[in-house]
Amino acid sequence: MRVLGIDASGPALAVALIEEETVLAEFSWAAPRTAGTFLVAWIQEITQQFGWPEGIGVGVGPGSFTGTRIAVSAAKMLAWARGIPVVGVSSLAAWAAAAPPATLVVVTSERRGPAFYLGLFRIGEAGPEPAIPEQAIDGELPSPFPLGEAAWLVGPLAGDAEWRGRFGPLVTPHPLPLYGSNVARLARRRLVGGQSDPVEQLFPRYLRPPAIQGQGSRGA
Repeated sequence: MRVLGIDASGPALAVALIEEETVLAEFSWAAPRTAGTFLVAWIQEITQQFGWPEGIGVGVGPGSFTGTRIAVSAAKMLAWARGIPVVGVSSLAAWAAAAPPATLVVVTSERRGPAFYLGLFRIGEAGPEPAIPEQAIDGELPSPFPLGEAAWLVGPLAGDAEWRGRFGPLVTPHPLPLYGSNVARLARRRLVGGQSDPVEQLFPRYLRPPAIQGQGSRGA
């Protein structure tokens, strides 16, 4: 099954096409807020060379407001126009999926001052398994932090020594990219089981207002 994966929630626009577990094409551009400039051209290049995918996976966030909206809108447009099933996947889970099996991964995204998005995943045989619910953080970490075991830290907080210490003494930074192929793989697991999301109900997942401010948390 050929699946197109799209994500623009993090530090880069990521687009890829997989067939079963083989990556046929992988593109990345380190400016997700200009995703619209490259996304259509990359999809055209992929489909001209490999044909139309049989399914679409799109990262629905949480993450960049502008980037996520562009990616989700493009996925919905393609699904409507071509009659292709589409699946929305967690962008944080797709980011964690680049880590090796059995790794505990702390994923941070879209930092603005003390506010950011947070996910904690253990990589199992079926992919990333959430250890806590994905959530918006505003200066205070939830339990189980600080961690008492080794973990990888990815995203913008990986370069902040003070925050690394707050996550736990055994948490180490790793520069994992957010691959479009991992978005496609997570989507493929649902698609091969006959599952997809209604196009009209596919929206970016914002855990709090998109203009993150350090002014206290709000509910989803």
